[in-house]
Amino acid sequence: MLLISYLGIDFRTRGERVYRLLDSRLVFHGPLPREGQTLRYDIRIDRFVWNGDSLLFFFNYRCYADGELILELLDACAGFFTPAELEDSLGVVETAADRARRAAMTPAWFKPLARTDVTSLSGADLALLAEGRPGEVFGPRWDQRADGANRSLRLPGEMLRMIDEITSVDRLGGPRGLGRLSAVKRLDPDGWYFRCHFTGDPVLAGSLIAEGGVQLLQVYAMYLGMHLVLPDGEFQSVPGLETEVKVRGQITPDMRQVRYEVDVIELTMLPRPTVIADITVYDGDKPIVSMRNFGVRVQEKPGTPYRPETGGLPAFLGRRNERGEAAFINELHLAHAAKGDLGTAMGTEFEIYADRRAPYIPNGDFRFVDRIMRLDGTRGDLSPGSTMATEYDSPPEAWYYADNGPAGMPNCVVMETSLQAAILLGYYLGATLAKPEEELSIRNLDGRATFVKDLDLRGRTIRHESELLSSQAVPGATLQNFRYRLLADDEVFYEGESLFGYFTEQALSNQVGLDSGQYVPPWLESARERLEESAVRRLPVRSDDRWFTPAAGSGLRLGDGHLRLVDEVTLVDGGGEHGKGYVHGHRRIDPDDWYFSCHFHRDPVMPGSLGVEAVLQGLQALVIESGLADGMGPVRFAVPRDVPMGWKYRGQILREDREMTFDAHIKEVRRTDGRLTVVADASVWKPGLRIYELTDIAVDVVPDESAEEDQ
Repeated sequence: MLLISYLGIDFRTRGERVYRLLDSRLVFHGPLPREGQTLRYDIRIDRFVWNGDSLLFFFNYRCYADGELILELLDACAGFFTPAELEDSLGVVETAADRARRAAMTPAWFKPLARTDVTSLSGADLALLAEGRPGEVFGPRWDQRADGANRSLRLPGEMLRMIDEITSVDRLGGPRGLGRLSAVKRLDPDGWYFRCHFTGDPVLAGSLIAEGGVQLLQVYAMYLGMHLVLPDGEFQSVPGLETEVKVRGQITPDMRQVRYEVDVIELTMLPRPTVIADITVYDGDKPIVSMRNFGVRVQEKPGTPYRPETGGLPAFLGRRNERGEAAFINELHLAHAAKGDLGTAMGTEFEIYADRRAPYIPNGDFRFVDRIMRLDGTRGDLSPGSTMATEYDSPPEAWYYADNGPAGMPNCVVMETSLQAAILLGYYLGATLAKPEEELSIRNLDGRATFVKDLDLRGRTIRHESELLSSQAVPGATLQNFRYRLLADDEVFYEGESLFGYFTEQALSNQVGLDSGQYVPPWLESARERLEESAVRRLPVRSDDRWFTPAAGSGLRLGDGHLRLVDEVTLVDGGGEHGKGYVHGHRRIDPDDWYFSCHFHRDPVMPGSLGVEAVLQGLQALVIESGLADGMGPVRFAVPRDVPMGWKYRGQILREDREMTFDAHIKEVRRTDGRLTVVADASVWKPGLRIYELTDIAVDVVPDESAEEDQ
């Protein structure tokens, strides 16, 4: 504005037109400026467009704090308008590109670090957040005052507060299911913000409109508990994020209020907890300001500890579990352990992997460990006896509850959460640090585990107790064996042992499967010629038009969504090695299947637990189609109690593999205490190679008490 005035715009507008900003793109490159710094702006007008007395001009600028570039304004457009022209504005008009962008948004999911029933915030609530008292707004888990943590994470004081009430918070709303907020700012015609901007032309500054958006995202970050992973954090800009701003209306003293509508489009913990949203500001029903890709993140203050100390030594970094126990590794670090900076995740020793591939725990929808609560062991000491306690919060709205056919947590998730916790123990102790020059991958080899209780885990915290039983180096690999048990509210429901290996790429490429590189065909392939045609039934499973309609009220169904793991099954009555029934299954492997990007970062491979889950679905299909549960009344599938399942993995399914097949041989069908249990032995193949062997894999059918209550 100073530059265009200096160039003489007033001689053309003659006081008949007023300045308004229309469009711009903003990119932050550095942190917000701090007290005592000097800001310098390099401002350039690129071109002018005249139409009579009407002027549009296009400009950009760079902002430096003590010589460091912190902000760029790009492709900005402003002009000088008459009151009539301003009055005739149609507001922000949605374009075809806007509609296409929104239609391309895919559903996502983010697990809050703390959960609250709050769905709106009053002015009094916002005042409490400005005083640094979130525990009185959201609940006691947000109160960190006793630890002296995060004292700076608060809203501005009343003068700068640009939202007066958040009328609605829908954590699962918006185009991506990541959140939607509505808020209002009530306007005082005599407010300081009108008196200051501009003399004789009172209008709310666009920077203050943006400040309201910033404050809304700050509230939402606190609402989700994203700050709880740091001991002393602050709100910051998001470096590199390009924000698009359009202004198509003005906010003047004759307006009573403006309304903010916020659609959250991204939530991430990497590299720091971040909220990104699309924000639209309304005058009544007319959209007058839009801000796309608008972001806020929570970051440690300069010099504040944010990761484990050298040696991985425990340090309190702000996080406590629901019981108030201190965690020394939290969700921020495990997000980095899954898909980020391993030095941030586990300490300075792991900085050697900054530019090289290294083992990661699974990420995204397939990460099932949240915090390390206790470590009894020393980095570099891999002798037996070290133990670790970790936790995983299982949210009731998790994808696997929605996608699972049986009610409750599917076997693959229970299996994975136990194995991921065990991986962390050996890896955190430094299993790979002895040979930092090697790029290694981690694979599960063997295991045996048992459900000792069938618990409803929705909304509960799973605690893992893992113990290192052995660690030994062999040519091309390091092998580690673990014992573990899983608890919910101190009640053990799952326990087992498992063997892992760290392998070089060469060792993995030379895998020969379970049969020394020989092709051993499925039973169906070798027995087909002697089978009667009527005994073999081939049934579609994965298609939307499945072959069966379960008996009314039976409650038996197969997994869907992420857990739709089988394309088709072939059933043989009285078939298999034990003559008690047989199922053969097939799945086409798509290189874009969801699990490859989750397991593992830079090392995509189908999780073995999903191969096991596919076999379980084959057995469930057999139970439904064969009518084994007919006459039992309302029933559901459940995890089999006290049936130890064993597994052996000697190969991997990669993106380039065309298919996965399996067969299962029924060896026992038993009915006890109103439960039906079907037990089998099974194998899984990749093209030309048998790679998994499963013993005593089982499904249970139990009475559906919820259905009985509904009746």
